[in-house]
This record gives sequence, structure tokens and C-alpha cells, in this order.
Amino acid sequence: ALVCGFAMSFTSCTNEDNPVGGLQVYTISFENQPLNDLGFWCGDENGDKYVENGLVLNANFGGSYWTGFGISNRTATDFTMGEGYSPSEIPDQFNNITGKAHSGNNFCVVYPYFETIVVNDGKPAFVNGFWFTNDAWTVDAILNGDGMSPGNFDKTDWLKCTVTGKKQGGGTVSVDIDLANDGDYVKEWKYCDLSSMGKVVELSFVFTGSKSNDWGLTTPSYMCIDDLEIEK
Repeated sequence: ALVCGFAMSFTSCTNEDNPVGGLQVYTISFENQPLNDLGFWCGDENGDKYVENGLVLNANFGGSYWTGFGISNRTATDFTMGEGYSPSEIPDQFNNITGKAHSGNNFCVVYPYFETIVVNDGKPAFVNGFWFTNDAWTVDAILNGDGMSPGNFDKTDWLKCTVTGKKQGGGTVSVDIDLANDGDYVKEWKYCDLSSMGKVVELSFVFTGSKSNDWGLTTPSYMCIDDLEIEK
């Protein structure tokens, strides 16, 4: 798999015609979703989908829990655990470490269980890439421990997210994103180039890392993304 690591930095594209292929680039900026009084959305009684230019984000909201893809405009960078486990009781899970979106006001919080991002209403399209950074809860666990695995991160610990693109015929191609390794972690917005995937119909996200127990990864499996570029 290709890797989007600490040294990668590219210039974000805006919506413009592609003079070579006759395709158009659309930048998904997550600005169109109304948010609650705490500054986030993770699905609600009105629906569990966010749609923008054919890109469909799926959330799984159950009142006392959520998984999938949320949207936030929160500007705090710290994390404090709430007294309960519902989204509203842990609003800091919707903070990112930079305290801002890559552009505009909103960004997407990636916290998937089985949910995926559908590209171009399920029709093949190029996904050029997106910008990413760490979630505040993830960084808190890196620096202070996660309460389940001993200790904070040292130079031997690592965390990554594998982004997998699904082809129309069922094949897949993956790109790894390094969120923490070698005693450091992502602290700013960085670009992940997905152009090597070619045309895909769906994106899925899986987190793996060095901190785990018998039930799996113990580091909070979050990532924040913004300005996702599709070409169709």
C-alpha cells in the first residue's frame, strides 16, 4: 500500500475544469450540514446521511452512541472525557488538534465501524485525495494513555489509518495514512494523495496501531478530514 506520511504536503485544488480529460474537480468541504448547539453533527432523528456533489457520508446515530462520519466546526484542541458516553456528553471527540478546518468552518470526523463513504452516488469517479489531521481524543491518548493499554506512546508505538477504495467490479486498492510513529504524531493538516486508486465507487477506513488488547485497538480510532477532491 502507498503511504501518506509526515513529509507530504500539497496545494489544495478548487473546483475547476480539467482541460485534458474534460472532467471537473469538486472539492467536498462539508459546509452544508446544520450543526447542533455544541458545534457538531453525527446523524440525528432527521437522518444519518450527508450528501454533497454525489458524495454520501453515512453516520450511525443511536442517541447514546454514534459511528461513521460526523461533521464539526469546533475550535477547541483539547479533550476531556464526559460523564457519559453519548455524543453530547463527549463533545470533545469532535475537536481536531489544529483547532480549525483546513478551509471554511466545517470538517469531517471519521470514526467508522462498518460505514463507508459512497463516491459519486455509487458510480465510478476519481478521488484525488483529501486533507487530514488528528482528532483531539486520539492525541490525548497518544500523550497521556488510553486507560486500557499501559502508558502513553513512545518511539516504538504507531497508529495508522488504511483507506481502501472499492472498484466497480469489486476489486480494491489501499493507501496507508501515518497518524503517529517514531515518537511523533500529526499536528497539522496534511494532504493524502489517493490518485493512484484510479476510479472507485466507495471509500472505507480501518485503523490499526501498536496499542491493543484482546478486543482490538485501544487508541481512539478517529481521524479528521477536509476538502476531499473528486473528479468526474
